[in-house]
Amino acid sequence: MTKAAQPNLAWIRHGRALIGRGPSQGFDPGAGPLRYLRALTALRKSGRQFAMASFTFDLEERGSVIEMTEDVVDMDVEEISPPDRALPDGRIVSDGAAGWQTAMSAALESIEAGTIQKVVIARQVDIEFDSEVPVEVVVDRLRASESDSYTFQVKGLVGASPELLVSLQDGRISSLALAGTASEAENLVSDKMDREHALSSSSVEERIKAHTTSLDVQQRTVLRFGDINHLATRFVGPATTGTTVMDVLGSLHPTAAVSGKPPDASTRMIRDVEPRSRGRYGGPVGWFNADGDGEFAIALRCGLFADRTVTLYAGGGIVAGSNVDFEFAETELKLRPMLKALGLQ
Repeated sequence: MTKAAQPNLAWIRHGRALIGRGPSQGFDPGAGPLRYLRALTALRKSGRQFAMASFTFDLEERGSVIEMTEDVVDMDVEEISPPDRALPDGRIVSDGAAGWQTAMSAALESIEAGTIQKVVIARQVDIEFDSEVPVEVVVDRLRASESDSYTFQVKGLVGASPELLVSLQDGRISSLALAGTASEAENLVSDKMDREHALSSSSVEERIKAHTTSLDVQQRTVLRFGDINHLATRFVGPATTGTTVMDVLGSLHPTAAVSGKPPDASTRMIRDVEPRSRGRYGGPVGWFNADGDGEFAIALRCGLFADRTVTLYAGGGIVAGSNVDFEFAETELKLRPMLKALGLQ
C-alpha cells in the first residue's frame, strides 16, 4: 500500500487519524459568542462537508482559524508516511517563570479577597531553533507518546490534549472534565485537588444539561495520559433535537478548567495579569461537519509554531490553599510532553 503524504490538518487518537485533504478555505469567524454559529453557517454555505477549527481562548479576541477542507480521510496512522526529517537544535529563550509568578501572586490576592473562587494562570515558554521546525515530526512524536490524547495540527497550533470539551455524534453528547494534576495518582488525594476538580466538573454539568434530554454523570475517577494523572468526570447523554456541536461549544467554553469561577471575573483577571494573550491556547480545537456533528478538545499541552520559533503553553488551576512552588511544578509537568516531542528534555 502506498503511504499517504504528511498532512497539515490532522486530528489523531487511538491510532486513527482524520486528515484534511486537498485545498482548504480558511477564515476567521470573528469575536463574540456568535463565532461558532458563523463558522457552521459558513461551512454549510460553502458546499463543503467538513472543517477543522481552532478558536481563541478569549471570546472577545479575533484570530480563530476555520479550515474548510475539500475532502477528509479517516485512516489508520500507520498509513501515513513516517517523517524523514530530523529536528534542528533548539533552546529555551524565555521560560515564562517571572511573568507567571507575578500573575500567580495577583490570583492568590483575589482569591483571598473573595473576588474569585478559582482562576487558571498560564505560563508561556519561548523556544528558538536553528532552522525551521518540521511540524510533521512533532505531530508524529506526540501521537506515539500521547496515544490516549487528541493529537491535533491546525494552522501552526500543534499539541496533544487529554481533555474532551464536547463530542456530538449520532445524536449523543459526551464531555470529559479534567482538573487536579499529578505525576503520581496518590498525590491527587487532597482537599485542594477535590475543590479544584469540583469547580471544573460542576461548570461542565451546569452548562451541558440544557443540550441533553438526560445527563449521566459518571463517577469521578483517575485517568492517566502519558506520564500525567488527572481527576476526571465524564458526562454523556442524548442530545436534544436540533442541537449542533456549535450550540454546545457556545455554552461550555470557557469551562472552569481553563478560566476559573466565576467565569467572567476569572477571564477578566487572565486578561489583566498574564503577560501576553493566550491566542488559541485553551480554546476549543477539533472538527465539525455540515450536519452539526463534531468533536472538540481544549487546546492544552500545545505549542504555536512559526518558522524557527515555538511558544509552548501550560496552566494550572489556582484555588484557596494553592502553593506557588507546587503550582509551578505542575506547569513543568504539563510542559513535558511538548518539550519531549521537540527533543528538549
